[in-house]
Amino acid sequence: MAVYFDNAATTKIDPKVVEAMMPFLEGNFGNPSAIHSLGRPVRAEIEKARKVIATSINASPSEIFFTSGGTEANNTALLGCVRDLGVKNIITSNIEHHCILHFCEFLKKQHDVNVECLKVNDLGRVDYEALNECLGKQEGKTLVCLMHANNEIGTMIDLDRVSEICKAHDALLHSDTVQTFAHCQFDVQATPVDFMVCSAHKFHGPKGIGFLYIKGDHKISPLLYGGSQERNMRAGTENILGIIGLGKATELTYENLEKDEAQISGLRQY
Repeated sequence: MAVYFDNAATTKIDPKVVEAMMPFLEGNFGNPSAIHSLGRPVRAEIEKARKVIATSINASPSEIFFTSGGTEANNTALLGCVRDLGVKNIITSNIEHHCILHFCEFLKKQHDVNVECLKVNDLGRVDYEALNECLGKQEGKTLVCLMHANNEIGTMIDLDRVSEICKAHDALLHSDTVQTFAHCQFDVQATPVDFMVCSAHKFHGPKGIGFLYIKGDHKISPLLYGGSQERNMRAGTENILGIIGLGKATELTYENLEKDEAQISGLRQY
């Protein structure tokens, strides 16, 4: 009998998610950009999924943009900050995911962005005073980019505290929440963040689909150009199956969040 202990890397897709996706693999094959009777029902399902996700984090549906997953979402947010929002400095940590660290190196070389990596202690925790001091030294617009939970060791930041520090310095905040969306409760009104991301396969959804939350105040340019999908933010025919699967996985997870949290915390403590 095989025993699987790698849910931080990926999770098995929920049968109810597969069930929700199946009609769009068979009969409902219309292009959501089409205005005829085969396209409109598919568009409605995409917008239903967007609303489910927005509601789960207390955001507006217009602030949710579907992507291929966490890597694309993180890259889009960082490039948008530098290219469109005037960010000159990025403060991150030395244990971020490679899609952050490698892209920061790209931005440093290609866009002359100042990148500073905060050290972490033996438990992988960022020093909040060091973050505060580092922000105080910056000249020009700054983005703080810290993942909510580390993908290898599981250490979490205090997102409320980081948000307060950023607000005090008028800095933007991006948090990679791939490991914690659908495992923790988020409220982007109570704990303001400018950008956050998710990847469905981390919580029993399909691979190859995620979202980027962009606070409504910010207008950034697309990473992909071509069509007008995702309100001109991401060209290309939508990943219909993925989006519907993501929406269903989000719905199922947040319906059972408290029960699942208690079970997982109990296992962890044991």
